[in-house]
Amino acid sequence: MRKRFWFIDFIFLIFLCLVIYFGEKPTAILFIGNSYTYRNDMPEIFLEIAKSKGKHVVVEHCTQGKATLHIQSKRDELYEKINSRKWDYIIIQASSRDLIRDSVIIYSKTIPALKKIFSAIKNSNPTAKKLFFMTWGYRNGFKPYDDIDSYAAMTRKVKKGYLNLKKMFGIGVVPIGMAWYNVRQKHKDLILYVKDGAHPSLKGSYLTACCFYAGIFKEKAVGSTYYSLLSPRTCRILQRTATQSVLAQKKRYGLN
Repeated sequence: MRKRFWFIDFIFLIFLCLVIYFGEKPTAILFIGNSYTYRNDMPEIFLEIAKSKGKHVVVEHCTQGKATLHIQSKRDELYEKINSRKWDYIIIQASSRDLIRDSVIIYSKTIPALKKIFSAIKNSNPTAKKLFFMTWGYRNGFKPYDDIDSYAAMTRKVKKGYLNLKKMFGIGVVPIGMAWYNVRQKHKDLILYVKDGAHPSLKGSYLTACCFYAGIFKEKAVGSTYYSLLSPRTCRILQRTATQSVLAQKKRYGLN
């Protein structure tokens, strides 16, 4: 008889947990970007990490390969996606070269594109929190430009560009690029790039997803039991680095 009551209590507890979980309004997150966002299905990795940490989330993305912010701002699909539901967070990723161009192009194309996108967000999702996705430098920098012809120089310029956007628009920045820098400095055996030296490997996308978990929920990514196809050891390193890179610099990047 005791076993029977214990079993009934156990089933009731599971039912109660499911009611609480599915009755809770999910956190809806939209990623806007290009291949840096959709490679390895990074939004799905983020979703699985969040689920493993007990979060109820809905994640979608509106992406196009090689799209700059100027190109994004002209896509009907983007505005349809923005208007498709009430979003809690909208993540905006610029092209890796959007912020390394000369100021004339930035102020004539990139900034007007952002203003157009932000206006659409304000009209349909006035309470949505917007965040910038700080990208990373190419593995060996961008050789055609003398001032960013190394990884460190390109990383500095991309970082400066996103901090300028933060100041201009008052929008927080998730410092993905700095997490990549920290992995490259301390864990050289973890290769974050594919062969082209620009796009993310699975490790790079996993690190990026961990940064978004820390940046959105203001919590440690450490402890997630979702490892994708990577080893638990590798994932723990990436979780720890993402957490430290984001949470230790919350104020600087406007993530308070």
